[in-house]
Amino acid sequence: MSSSPKKKVVIEPVITPKKLAERVEFLVEKDKMTHTEAIIEVCEELELEPEDMAKLVKKGPLKEKLQAEALNRNIIKSTTAKLF
Repeated sequence: MSSSPKKKVVIEPVITPKKLAERVEFLVEKDKMTHTEAIIEVCEELELEPEDMAKLVKKGPLKEKLQAEALNRNIIKSTTAKLF
């Protein structure tokens, strides 16, 4: 009995953080969506839950843009003290 080498199974992600950021920026520019709307749109396109997408947004410029958007819309409160 000869043993054949085991093949390593590689599961490719549905979308990478880089591809997500590129797609979101495209939708923001082209369709004038907010970053939040664009992320929801990508979730719908890929049939993913927003909670799953959050894992891809943990760090980087997309997270910063979402935070700035939320601050501007008074969705979250600023944690930094403001002068005047």
